[in-house]
Amino acid sequence: MRRHGWRWVLIGVLGLLVTGCFAPSGPRFGDGSAVPEEVSRVRLPVRPGPDGTWVVNSPGEGLLGQGRVLVRRAGPDRRGWRLALPAEFALTSQRPGSAHSAFVGDHSVVLVGGREGRRGPSEIAGLDLTNGRLAWRLRVAPDSRVFSYDEGATVLVADCRAGSCRLTGVSYPTGRRVWSRTAPGAVKVLDGCRADAFVADPVVGRAPCHPYLVTRDRVSLLDMADGRLYERPGLRIPPGGIDRITENHGRITLATAPAKGSCRATVVSESGGDGAQDLGWRYTFVWDQPQAPRDPATGCRWDRTLPLTVVRSLVLPDAEGALVLDPYLGLRKQLRRLAPGEYLTADETRVEVVHASGRPDRPLHPTRTPLRPPGLSPAARFLTRLLWQDGRRLVLLDHQNRPLWEAASACRAFMGDGEGPGVSLTYCDGPDLVTVRPAWKD
Repeated sequence: MRRHGWRWVLIGVLGLLVTGCFAPSGPRFGDGSAVPEEVSRVRLPVRPGPDGTWVVNSPGEGLLGQGRVLVRRAGPDRRGWRLALPAEFALTSQRPGSAHSAFVGDHSVVLVGGREGRRGPSEIAGLDLTNGRLAWRLRVAPDSRVFSYDEGATVLVADCRAGSCRLTGVSYPTGRRVWSRTAPGAVKVLDGCRADAFVADPVVGRAPCHPYLVTRDRVSLLDMADGRLYERPGLRIPPGGIDRITENHGRITLATAPAKGSCRATVVSESGGDGAQDLGWRYTFVWDQPQAPRDPATGCRWDRTLPLTVVRSLVLPDAEGALVLDPYLGLRKQLRRLAPGEYLTADETRVEVVHASGRPDRPLHPTRTPLRPPGLSPAARFLTRLLWQDGRRLVLLDHQNRPLWEAASACRAFMGDGEGPGVSLTYCDGPDLVTVRPAWKD
C-alpha cells in the first residue's frame, strides 16, 4: 500500500508540473493574435527633442527628461513629480558624461552640468529620486571628465593636466569626496563603456564597465570604490597614443585615432596577462568610414561616435574595404572584407546588416528571413516581436505579416517593464502620452 501511495503522489506532482508548464500564457505582443489595449493616457509631461527622443528615458524608473524639465511618472510603487532644472543642468546631450547630460543607473541619476563659454562639464549633481529634487551639487575643475556606471555608488571626476591626473571619487548618495589621488605620468582616463569604448552602450553583462588610466607606456584599471590602480602587464601602447579602449572576455583592445594627413591608425589586441602576448594581434590600416564626413582636424572620414563593435563583430574601417573580425580572435581567424563604400550596422533585432549608399541592405550572414516585413521602409524600428515603428506609423503584425493594429506616434515609441518582458508600449498620440498592453482580441 505504501508503494502505491507514493506512486499516486508522484503522478500528482507530475500532473501539476505538466499543467504549469503547458498552461496557456497570457496575451503577449508578437503572439500573432493579441492586440494593444489602452491602460494609461496622460498629457505629455515633457516634450521630446527634435528627433523624437528624450535625453533621459528610463521606463523602469518612470523618468522622462528633456531640456530643463525632468519628470517621474507616477506608478504603483512610486510618487510622481516634476522638476524644473537649473539652466546649468538642462538636458540636451545624449552622451552621458558630457556637459548637459545625465547618467541613469539602477535607482541613481547623476546630472552633468555645463556653463556657457566653458568646455566640458562645470558641475555635477545627485538626484533624490523619491522627492524629485537635487540632493547635492559639486563644482568640477575646467576640462574635467566625469564617469559613472550602472552600480552608481561612486562618481569619478578626472582632472588631467600636463604629466598627471587628479582623480576624485564622489559618493552618489551624499556628494562627498570619498577618496582622492594624483597619478603622476598619467595622460588621460578612458571610459571603457561609453565615450571611449568600441560601442556606445554594451549589452548588460557582455562587457565589463570601468575606467582605465593611461600613461605613455602602460594601461591601468581604476577601481571606482577606492581609487586603486591595477596595471595590465604586457599591454603595449601603439604609437600615436590610445583613443579608444574595449575589453572582451579578458582581452583588451586599443585603437588609435587616424593620423592627420595619412589617416593611418593602429589597433592592438592583447590579453594583458604575463606570457600571453603571443595570443594577441596588431593591425595598421588607413582609416576611412563611408558613413562619416571629413573630420576637419585630421582630413579623414572619421566620426569618433560611430561604433567599431557591431553586435558580435569588430569592424575596422579600412580604406580598401571594411574588415569584419571576431573581436576576440581577431587576425587569427579568417577575415571578411566588405566592398569599398559598404559598412556594417545593426537593425533593432540585433541582426548585422551591410549597408551602402544607393544599394539595398543585406544581412552579413545569409538568412531566409527578410530583414524587415514587406511594406516597411529600411528605417523601420523593431520594438518587439511583430511590433514595428516606421516613421510615425506603429504597426503590430500577425504571423502572416498582416496588420493587427496600427497607430501613429509623434515620438520614438518605447517598450516598458512590467509583469513580463516587453509587456507595455508607450507612444505619443498628439498631445498625450499613451501606454498600451496586449489583450486578447474580441
